[in-house]
Amino acid sequence: MSNSKYSVLFMRDDRDVTRYRISPFWLKIFVFSQVFLLLCAAGGIYMGVRGFKLNNRLQVENKGLEQRLVDAEVRLERLGNMEKILQSYDPAELQSLLSAATSDVEQAPEPVEIDLNKVFTRVDTQQVGVENLQAKISGRKVSISFELNNLQASKAVTGTIDVKVVKKDGSTSVPEVKKSDLSFQIQRFKRIKTTFLLPEGVEQKDLFGLRLEIKSKGGEIFFAETYPIYHIRS
Repeated sequence: MSNSKYSVLFMRDDRDVTRYRISPFWLKIFVFSQVFLLLCAAGGIYMGVRGFKLNNRLQVENKGLEQRLVDAEVRLERLGNMEKILQSYDPAELQSLLSAATSDVEQAPEPVEIDLNKVFTRVDTQQVGVENLQAKISGRKVSISFELNNLQASKAVTGTIDVKVVKKDGSTSVPEVKKSDLSFQIQRFKRIKTTFLLPEGVEQKDLFGLRLEIKSKGGEIFFAETYPIYHIRS
């Protein structure tokens, strides 16, 4: 059995049968070599992909370092120009300029304090409810829609809705909105829709959210809540 060999036959129509005898040892060598080559190919592909990703990451880091170097050179050049300007001025004149700048800072108006409790306090008297509030923003144009429900089924509710724009710094502005869009008299529910422009001085990037205040004709607040834009934007 130790001298046993495999016979491989090759047959063609135009030739006699050709027979080759192969030792099991060489057959095993052939199979192992194919497996080895397959493993080498897989390893090569893995290392190639890994090297490609590493190269991309290094390129990104290199671009970041180049940008930081350019920014540092610009700042250094500005500092150098400032030093030259300071050297060209008389010390007494510089002192007078610094004194004038200090007095301007001291006379600057104090920032207005913002009461965030007024901006974010929720009021709910269980007389009306707001559902499915959605906002669409295109440039400075804002469109909102929601369902206003009468929670007191025994009688109709009449009133108005105030809309306020809340900025990221906590301050509020009142946009110009059509009064007819925000007046209501409902027995059960009403779909409210309106469109307005952001107030002057308020950009889309400054916008944090919208505050709804639903009031009776006499000014009593039925419902008030502030809605962040990222929760209601559609």
